[in-house]
Amino acid sequence: MLYLAHLAGLVLTALISITAAWWVRKQTHDRAGTVMIALLSAHALQATFATFQLLSSTPATQAFWYQLWYFIGLVNPVIWLLLAVYYTGREYWLTKPVWALLLASPIVPGALWLANPDGLMVSGFVPVMEPFHYVVPELTAASTWSATIINLYTIFGFGLFLQMFLFTERSTRWQAAAVVVGMLVIFVSSALTYASFVPAPGFPYGLFGGGVYGIVVALGLFRTRMFAVAPLARDAIFKSLEDAIMVVDARRTIVDFNDQAAELFPDLDEHVGCTLEDVYPALVVPEDEPTADGGGAEAIVERIEGTLDSPFAGTVRVSIEGETRTLRISASAISSGGEPRGYALIMRDISELETYATELERKTDQLEQFASVLSHDLRNPVSVALGYAQQAQATGDVEHVTDVLVALERIEDTIGNLLMLSREGESIDDPEVVSLRDVVADAWATSDTGDAALENEVGDDLVRADPSRLKTMFENLFRNAADHGGETVWVGPLEPGFYVADDGPGIPEAERERVFEYGYSGDGGTGLGLAIVSSIADAHGWSLSIGEGEAGGARFDLRRWSSSRPTNASPARDQPLFRTAERRWVEND
Repeated sequence: MLYLAHLAGLVLTALISITAAWWVRKQTHDRAGTVMIALLSAHALQATFATFQLLSSTPATQAFWYQLWYFIGLVNPVIWLLLAVYYTGREYWLTKPVWALLLASPIVPGALWLANPDGLMVSGFVPVMEPFHYVVPELTAASTWSATIINLYTIFGFGLFLQMFLFTERSTRWQAAAVVVGMLVIFVSSALTYASFVPAPGFPYGLFGGGVYGIVVALGLFRTRMFAVAPLARDAIFKSLEDAIMVVDARRTIVDFNDQAAELFPDLDEHVGCTLEDVYPALVVPEDEPTADGGGAEAIVERIEGTLDSPFAGTVRVSIEGETRTLRISASAISSGGEPRGYALIMRDISELETYATELERKTDQLEQFASVLSHDLRNPVSVALGYAQQAQATGDVEHVTDVLVALERIEDTIGNLLMLSREGESIDDPEVVSLRDVVADAWATSDTGDAALENEVGDDLVRADPSRLKTMFENLFRNAADHGGETVWVGPLEPGFYVADDGPGIPEAERERVFEYGYSGDGGTGLGLAIVSSIADAHGWSLSIGEGEAGGARFDLRRWSSSRPTNASPARDQPLFRTAERRWVEND
């Protein structure tokens, strides 16, 4: 029974090792993977030769097969060291002298072992009859010392993997752990050969450790993709940058990431081993149209811009729990020994930079528009005032002074509106919670609306806003309604948001986009009132649209941004409009 158990163990070890080697071959083509295939194949070959040994009926035949698998065992430490060197990214150690030493190390003792001149390596083989037939060699001092020296390679390689396990994080640590555990199993099982409490003392139990090692490697491949690029990327890049980094292999499979990337993509750890196309397709080569995706992930990624020289998107916007960040992605190719291993996607948060750029662009546009208003709207009343003043001077007619005052008042109104416009367009950094109904009432009380009446229907909702600017916005909307013949003005709730409507003549559909432009006026006014309204709405992060009210007049709808949010978002933009459960801003981020 013990014979069959040991024989079955050897057969199973050979099958597991060769299957694991095949699986590694399917998963990777790099040098570390190739060396692992050689190691697993050596384990399979050793177990196969040991199986033939047990099946042999004579001590001489058993001794022959023993010598063969023992010779392979002398080669294994060199393979172990090569695996550790390649896997940890230290192939630069492998200079020509080192290669010469590594090749000579197993060849010299292996040749002496096979030839065994004058019993130099083994003095003979002792047949063991119980619990089954096998042979045990009588090793000489030369054989023991040569095996000890060459196994220093194994210990050194073990140290490299142990260092990786102790001083790295996440997937790299588990990759190293898989190898370390497998090596420890082989060490322990090899020690059992010389124990007296085992069923068959002197039997090469270390060969069984090779089978366990194959299982560990298979689990490591399944859980951590242990031959991916992660160890190299962590040593070369992770410690030198503060940006978010995601590492993918040549197949764009996620293999590792740093803490900053984990903050941007909270469920990233769950997607290790998945391809970018499956979970974050917007990070891959951009198509004709921008895409937004989640792929089952918590972070929603929207592609903004692609690059021509990289298989990955150049700029993306990531939204998590209402917070949006804009990332600029640069892909750094990683190779080992001239072989492509994957990419490190370095993601730099440019949200603040984008905000500054957008704000600068807004202010530049504002200056250009101010210059346009100054050159057109002020030149005319200045010319009028100058003309009437000259006439008054020439004729002495004081009635011309009245016309001068009218022109000067127009100039004053224009300058006041320009100053207001420059102030109201600034981002809102500290919004307050105020009563919308109260702000509407206060704005109406301070607006020059003549005999027009107000219908305040907004209820008791609370709004996050700058109260002063919100009041200014309503004042301009109310004056606009009264100036254009509205007798009644309504302020009411929307789902979500609110509206301001009147019963005046309305705004023709063809002109609805232009009324928010600087200086546009249909009745000779300054043309800045609705531009101020638009500026205030934008500062709050609200959309502003014009339609037709139920009474046939103009209706201004204010809502939270319902599509892509402006990049110059202020704190007010990131808050819901209403605090009540019944009405909230649309959240599409």
